[in-house]
Amino acid sequence: MTDAHTKRLFAVINPVAGSCDAATVQDALHRACTSVGLDCECYLTTGDDDIPAIVRQAIEHGCCRVVAAGGDGTVAAVASAVAEYPVPLAVLPVGTANLLAREMGIPLELEAACELAVNGQYRRRLDAMKIRQQLFFSHVSLGVYSKIAEKTSPAAKRYFRRIAYIWNALPELLGKRSWRFTLTVDGQTSHPRASFIMIANVGGLGAGDLRWGPEIEPDDGEVDICIVHARSLWDYTVLGWHVLSHRHREAPKLTYLRARQNVQIKTRKRVPVRGDGEIVGQSTLDLTILPQAIAVIAAAASAAEAA
Repeated sequence: MTDAHTKRLFAVINPVAGSCDAATVQDALHRACTSVGLDCECYLTTGDDDIPAIVRQAIEHGCCRVVAAGGDGTVAAVASAVAEYPVPLAVLPVGTANLLAREMGIPLELEAACELAVNGQYRRRLDAMKIRQQLFFSHVSLGVYSKIAEKTSPAAKRYFRRIAYIWNALPELLGKRSWRFTLTVDGQTSHPRASFIMIANVGGLGAGDLRWGPEIEPDDGEVDICIVHARSLWDYTVLGWHVLSHRHREAPKLTYLRARQNVQIKTRKRVPVRGDGEIVGQSTLDLTILPQAIAVIAAAASAAEAA
């Protein structure tokens, strides 16, 4: 039985997320809520919504938990408001990559995810990466990786899913692009030349058990900064081999740093900034790390908490 069976659940559903069928999601969520006597209100996004304001209003009117049904971008928008309140966030992973859900052990099957969203009692407190007033929980990047995302339209992601990214990746990876960045990590400044910089709070790549690096956890109070220096197809092939063999730190074109407070990045050239699947800026980044910013309903305790 849910801990708030006398109240209501509020769900934000992105109907154009990767695998989302809004009617099916609503039906499954309503069935799960009805089984425990919980009221359910669903809001379908239109693309022009002020999602944090909508979520704040729902919480202030008494909802007991909030559900984000969509991809990582939808989750980030909803979570930015939820983090301001003592209300848990549940995730229905109906996007393209669903990185955060995979990291949390949330079922990718809709009925099981709805069951967890309604009845789940374990809450894992996750760190957040704050850029202006927006919170991000998976990845923030600049460079080739973010340019691939910029070129991949929502329609392409919905209908072609990961293939859309691969198609747009080829010309970028073959273009031998790199930028000179000014990178400041917790007050220490360097000037790397890199094809892209990935700030990872979640380790998963969204493909099997492949990860951006070892020991990247969303609740350890810090983020990992992966600086990729690859330029040629051979460089990326070697890098891919090290990732596949889980030997990231031996990769000759990959540098790791860690931050606990703040990351600032600047470059003179136009480079998109990508946060949790969405383009959120250009060429400059000022990111603050917020430890244990939000409680997310998860499938099981982390290893650290279980110890």
